[in-house]
Amino acid sequence: MKSDKTPSEARARGFQTAARRVVLAAVVTVTAVTLTGVADAAIEDPGRVLAQVSQPGEPWAGGQKLSPPPDGPWPQGANFTLFLCRSDDSFDNCRERAITAEQRRALQARLEAMPQVAEARFETRAQAWAIFKEDNADNETLLSVLGPGDMPESFKGTLHRRADSAPFQAAMKKTPGVSNVAVSGGRFWKGKADIRVTLCGGQKPYDGPCAKRGSVTRQEKAAIEGRLSGMRQVQQIYVENAAHAKRVFEHFWIGGNFRTSVFSESYYIRLTDPGDARVVIGAIKDMPGVQDAFTVTTG
Repeated sequence: MKSDKTPSEARARGFQTAARRVVLAAVVTVTAVTLTGVADAAIEDPGRVLAQVSQPGEPWAGGQKLSPPPDGPWPQGANFTLFLCRSDDSFDNCRERAITAEQRRALQARLEAMPQVAEARFETRAQAWAIFKEDNADNETLLSVLGPGDMPESFKGTLHRRADSAPFQAAMKKTPGVSNVAVSGGRFWKGKADIRVTLCGGQKPYDGPCAKRGSVTRQEKAAIEGRLSGMRQVQQIYVENAAHAKRVFEHFWIGGNFRTSVFSESYYIRLTDPGDARVVIGAIKDMPGVQDAFTVTTG
């Protein structure tokens, strides 16, 4: 059957479909991990920084504390998101058919009856948009071309055991009305820190403050640590090397196996009052050697 859409309408729909796929991929990947610095290069000696810092609990310059990451706790179980089909989704399990009310009820009943599932909840497009806006508050371009109607409905929840992640994901991918499935481990830094400061690595990123330079230097790290240590808002500074960043990300990305060389060194900062995050970020984000500084809102 010949389409009655004009070329411009077809292009617009194509753009919107592509944008939704990008959004879905972002939500699947980030639902909430922010991994700034994945493209950074290897640290010559991942243990070098930790060898220079105080042990946990020992005082450091400026009355603050500098230490390796805490031993734990490491999150247990797993988190999942089941994205539901829209009428314009071309995913294999949707084929431009939206999930029906009957399929949604059947899926919810199935989740509630599964012994592997600890908790499951339905998320509307409006709720998804509110979360997406908060997570992308600084990306005006993305927010200008998307809206609540572009968000997929979903079921979100948790599994009791990480070991159930793969079979659960495989089963849910074939469920009528489900477009895509994301399963991840918990976020190590959730509740442990309020700010992440990612440092420049040796592999040059495409843009940003590290694009035309190499890895952060010892002198630059000393300056960053000195400024943080002198701020009354800062309660604790954790130094995360590339090896620990890899372990954290692989705990989140269940089944993933990544090279240490793609991770950067970072500082994770716990504040006396989380409400002071913007003050601390403003004082640190433009210092030489800093790739990015942002709040740890989801892990």
